[in-house]
Amino acid sequence: MASALLLILMALVASVSPADGETTDPIHVADCERGPVTIGSGPPNWRARSILAGPVAVLRDPLGRMSETASGQLTAKMPIFVAGHEPVTVSVPPRSRHRVFLYYGRMRDREGRPTTIFGRARGVAEIRFEPCADRPRTVWPGGIRVRGRKPVRLLVLPDRGDEPIPLRLGRPRAHRAGQDR
Repeated sequence: MASALLLILMALVASVSPADGETTDPIHVADCERGPVTIGSGPPNWRARSILAGPVAVLRDPLGRMSETASGQLTAKMPIFVAGHEPVTVSVPPRSRHRVFLYYGRMRDREGRPTTIFGRARGVAEIRFEPCADRPRTVWPGGIRVRGRKPVRLLVLPDRGDEPIPLRLGRPRAHRAGQDR
């Protein structure tokens, strides 16, 4: 019985472990001091132009014009807005961690050196955003990398929240030259 339970646990860990050397850090932190944080607080009409999940917002259709890599993966810049001053965690659901990777805060390449290039950085599955105390909202530049074309959903958990709030990003689409929006 104990060996069967151990095998089940090992299978569960393997099913959510990142592939291709992705990071397995429990939670990556993006804060105001270590940045990078966008100067200013975003466009004045940011709520009307965004997908909202509690205090977190991303501009509408964030996966609509993604760049395709040589390996067929898709990447997109996707700033994240956090309203207020309370920390919030944004995560990839466990069943999608093999295909969805986030890039915010101070990222490191596979050798541990600082980088801002998605292709060199290890993607993460969970990020704790710690907003700036002197702003009504904090905006982090960053982005997302996706394998495949299935719809993407993230989870938002405010520090004072009990249940994650879904942040539905939609279906990834590669941008083609001459493609109208």
